[in-house]
Amino acid sequence: MMHDADQSGNSRNFRLTFLSQAIAFATALSGSAYAAEIEEVVVTAQKRAENLQDVPIAISAFTGDNIKNMGAQNLTDLGKSTPGVEMNNDTTLQPTYNIRGIQTSDFTVGSDPAVAVYVDGVYTGRGAGAEVPLADIERVEVLKGPQGTLFGRNATGGAIHIITKKPINENQSEATFTAGNYGRMATDIIVNRALTDELSMRVSASSNKRDGYYPNGGNGADWGGQDTQTFRAALSWLPNEDTEILWRNEYNKLNQNSGTRASVNGALAPDGVFGDVTLDFPNREERDLYGSSLTVTHDFDDVTLTSITSYRTFDATIQQDEDGQANPDYFFGSRNVDDQKYFSQEFRLNGATDSLKWTLGASYSQEKLTHDTEAFFTPSTFESFALYTALKEDPEALMALTALLPAEMQGPVAAQLEPQLAAIAQMNDQQVSEQLPAAREMLRGFGLDGVMIASFFGNYMLPGLVAQAQTSPEAWAQFAGSFQCAPALADPAMLQGCLFQGANAFVQGQNANWRENVVNTGDYRSAAIYGDATWSITDALDLTFGLRYTQDEKDFSIDTAYQNSLYGIPFGIAFFSGGQSQISEKPSDSWSDLSGRMVLDYRWNDNVMTYLSWANGFKAGGFNSLNYGANIENSFDQENVTNIEAGIKSNLFDNRMQLNASVYSYQYDNLQELSLIGFPIPSYNLRNADAEGQGAEVEVLWAATDNLLIGGNYSHLETEYTRYQVIAAAGETAADDRTGQPRVGTPENKVNLMAEYTFDLASGASVVMRGDYNWTDERVGTITDPSLVIGDYDLLNARLAFNSASDRYTVSAWVQNVTDNEVVGSYGGPGSAIGSETGWRFMPRTYGADFTVRF
Repeated sequence: MMHDADQSGNSRNFRLTFLSQAIAFATALSGSAYAAEIEEVVVTAQKRAENLQDVPIAISAFTGDNIKNMGAQNLTDLGKSTPGVEMNNDTTLQPTYNIRGIQTSDFTVGSDPAVAVYVDGVYTGRGAGAEVPLADIERVEVLKGPQGTLFGRNATGGAIHIITKKPINENQSEATFTAGNYGRMATDIIVNRALTDELSMRVSASSNKRDGYYPNGGNGADWGGQDTQTFRAALSWLPNEDTEILWRNEYNKLNQNSGTRASVNGALAPDGVFGDVTLDFPNREERDLYGSSLTVTHDFDDVTLTSITSYRTFDATIQQDEDGQANPDYFFGSRNVDDQKYFSQEFRLNGATDSLKWTLGASYSQEKLTHDTEAFFTPSTFESFALYTALKEDPEALMALTALLPAEMQGPVAAQLEPQLAAIAQMNDQQVSEQLPAAREMLRGFGLDGVMIASFFGNYMLPGLVAQAQTSPEAWAQFAGSFQCAPALADPAMLQGCLFQGANAFVQGQNANWRENVVNTGDYRSAAIYGDATWSITDALDLTFGLRYTQDEKDFSIDTAYQNSLYGIPFGIAFFSGGQSQISEKPSDSWSDLSGRMVLDYRWNDNVMTYLSWANGFKAGGFNSLNYGANIENSFDQENVTNIEAGIKSNLFDNRMQLNASVYSYQYDNLQELSLIGFPIPSYNLRNADAEGQGAEVEVLWAATDNLLIGGNYSHLETEYTRYQVIAAAGETAADDRTGQPRVGTPENKVNLMAEYTFDLASGASVVMRGDYNWTDERVGTITDPSLVIGDYDLLNARLAFNSASDRYTVSAWVQNVTDNEVVGSYGGPGSAIGSETGWRFMPRTYGADFTVRF
């Protein structure tokens, strides 16, 4: 049971007994047969095809066969097995990719991601278009550390490159059918045809459906289902021996009820993320995605020219219950709608002589997008929010509310309230949130429902509104004519009574919807030129130097709309704007940067290479997408990461073992951090902070025998905020800033082990047994409440496959999360603003079978 640090502390040794037994078993088997060699993996991390072991960059690479054997369906699955990488995503349309503690958590469009995802050399841009099923994949490369020179902007943490299989000049067909528990049904069909000697075509169609795994405590299907279809088509034309023209197309349709988060407030949802989940706002993810790219490659005598022209577009909608339960006092839903169109063009020249390998390139891209964020409440939600805010800030001040009661009730109620409020004053935010439902019921019992809204409006909203109205006689007349309590402004007692009466009636109509939305548009252009060269100083020593100049220009807009009012005054809660009824702004800005890298690598012999590198990366600044008010700027600065790294890559024991390791240290300047900040109304704002990180990684792959393959990796990472500005009401740094804390969602230690054993049968057929084990250390769950820690966890997956002698058939059975561990993926979300912090869980034990036929 992996709930939090206290409940799972006994597993911090990541099952040492299990590991020692596995290692002993593997060692015993290793002497039983002659060892095979490790298969070479070719990557394009330096924009040219090279052996993985010859590239002086920390890379984790997964071939298509690796991905199948692991049972990985998407990038999130691969992240569990990758050292220094976390991809714990509960939703396809708002993914976060974390490499070495570097990530961006912004789900809107005012900023860009810190980890660049590419598909066939094309940048995918928005996260909502990056997570696609890994069907018919040649390989996935995970490049760690800033990749600013070759991959450009938005690769401060690293880059993930998905390469699909391209057509070959043969006739091949393959079909895979999968069935499993939770109603899992999947189909992958691949057809490759040689149309002529010069023309080849490859098409694939994939469908993946699964019922939900969160038991629905209400009506309808269980939460967390999956329903996605992907179609790919590629055409390869070789008009002559020096030229290849490759046209790739991809379409993905997604329609599922995933993205489920459950409340971790024990007073609202006693079973938390592992029990039945009852929601009052439906979860939904929908997306239509299309991508097309044309890659032209031509070889001259000593130079290769590559041109990649691409167009990608998607429409996506994600709708979520943000409070993770169904108490009407906490009703909170959101809907985000995205429309993106993206065009890019890259030209690249590659050349090589006996002592120099070089790359020159230029690129241009334009992204046009629209993003609409909607928030849904009831008046009763507003009352819970105001009460939670008061209980956190100054609970003992609530004693003043007794003055609104009849005289005969004031003494008894004060005697009851005083000890309870004094106790709440000593609690952390999570503990306060669990006192909130009882406090709400108590005030309701005293006949004070709505008093918190009245107090909140009178103390925090009204002074700003009055100040704005006093700017001119016309503004004052308009304000006095709409504000229902305007006649009582001169008498504090009358004003207090008017506010309370209005708020009481407002909350009693709790079925009324309170809706707000913000619409953003963006027109982003980026241009870059770059060069990278590797000079062989001697036969063993290489020096690599690269530079890229990037220019980003962004035109943005933010328009708020509040479809509600209180006391006749429209204003926003979720998208608070200092009391203004509407914001309509069109900011523009530009950023430029010169990023580079320098690498010195030395080959000690044919099998061992070490390297020392310095590299930096750049991510353009952007804009706060949801709101901004007094003392909060609408734009934020660009971020930069500088990384120093030393590593080794080696092939040992006659190429039976690969051992790669690296140590690194980076400085992260002006990192763009999205969090709920501000008072009196916490709102999402993206601000700049600084951080640093140091770590080490090691990866081992050992062909112990002809039949046994063993692999493993380990990563250690320590991160720390060196500057974290928490914005207070006056725009000043609050006393409780986060300097010195580790970054969210970043474990210090992570271990992965894999063993695969092949039994060769007399008929020529084979049986393959495989096991994958992961242990991940505890980590901070949310920056807003450092006490909310995600406990360490372990996962075990197993697979048994039969391959026919002709290799025409493969039948396999698999189990994911064999021990059915209960694992929290992450905490966070806007539900924390109303006292209902949410979290999500990993999949429970799943099992099934695959059948593949080739012809």
